[in-house]
Amino acid sequence: MSSRPLHFFWLCDCSGSMALDGRIQALNAAIREALSHMQQIAGANPMANVLCNTLRFSSGVRWASDEPTAIDQYSWLDLQADELPRTAAFSAEFRNRLEREGAQTGDVQISLLWNNYNDLDLHVICPSGEEIYFAHKRSRCGGELDVDMNVSPTSAEPVENVYWPAGGAPEGHYKAYVHHYKNHGMHGCTDPTLYKVAISAGGEVREFTGQISHDKRSSPAELVHEFDLNPNSKQPAGLGAGGGNTAMGAALYAMAEQLRMPPMPSRGLPPVLVLISDGQPTDDFEGGLAALMAQNWGKHSVRLAIAIGEDADEGPLKKFIGHSEIPVLKARNPKELTRYIKWASTTALQASSAPSVQGGESKPGAPAIGPMPDAAGETEIW
Repeated sequence: MSSRPLHFFWLCDCSGSMALDGRIQALNAAIREALSHMQQIAGANPMANVLCNTLRFSSGVRWASDEPTAIDQYSWLDLQADELPRTAAFSAEFRNRLEREGAQTGDVQISLLWNNYNDLDLHVICPSGEEIYFAHKRSRCGGELDVDMNVSPTSAEPVENVYWPAGGAPEGHYKAYVHHYKNHGMHGCTDPTLYKVAISAGGEVREFTGQISHDKRSSPAELVHEFDLNPNSKQPAGLGAGGGNTAMGAALYAMAEQLRMPPMPSRGLPPVLVLISDGQPTDDFEGGLAALMAQNWGKHSVRLAIAIGEDADEGPLKKFIGHSEIPVLKARNPKELTRYIKWASTTALQASSAPSVQGGESKPGAPAIGPMPDAAGETEIW
């Protein structure tokens, strides 16, 4: 008996937010690792001829190759996320620490983080020339140092924060400095101490990195960045998610075209579609999903979805799956992403090759997939 084609498609979000916190790198590494397991499963099933392709979507959509490729010849080409817009959010590393300390935000926000028990200090020079720092936490122009850490060595993951409330930041020139006030001499406090500074002003967010050492004789503050706030740019920039366009609807329209007969064969095994995203659709998702479901192979496909991070909108992903018994897999760190991608790829291949399906005729209900993998139980970083 001859083998039947089984098409496997990755639908991967490559919007700007995927450039944050190593997400796109983790996605590439996870799929590369999963491919070897997929090839083993395909090799052990002579009744299925597995063909793969990848659809990238952000502000538009693009297939990795013109035609699906046999899995034994398929090699993963790393995806690149779009350049992160400056109007995007603070990275998760900053967000998590600032939220932990109850930090405020507004028209202008300047934050500092480092990773040991040393006492680094954030200094900000206001347009009036007034300086905000640990000994002068509130300025006459409305700025405030509301988070000041490691005066005593209390945290190995400290953060400091200066902000002006919405509508309260004065126009003019700002300067942000980092000062190494004290090395507490604890484990991990070897200088130079690496630091990051995030600046949100006028709707733009930028991050800067550096290193600084403590000198008992003379330890001057280091200028990190200076900028101007003018009337045309005075708009609040918060800590919410962002990261460009996510054309998930366009991806589903493109997937629907791929699943037409032709180019898809009329006889075969149910195609597998795995959708991965860290955000929410910014286009006509409902129209794209309807177009996909209008195709026999779309309606009878095995569909799974992975949400990356806390900001991912699970609603559209649940609609994409279309089965209440199958949840969205939520990856909060690289280890969980690797586990879920491996499970989604290998289990879906096994499930798709199990039913007796030809020409879009299949049994109703959820595909016979195995039990869901457990979360990795590691620290949440996304």
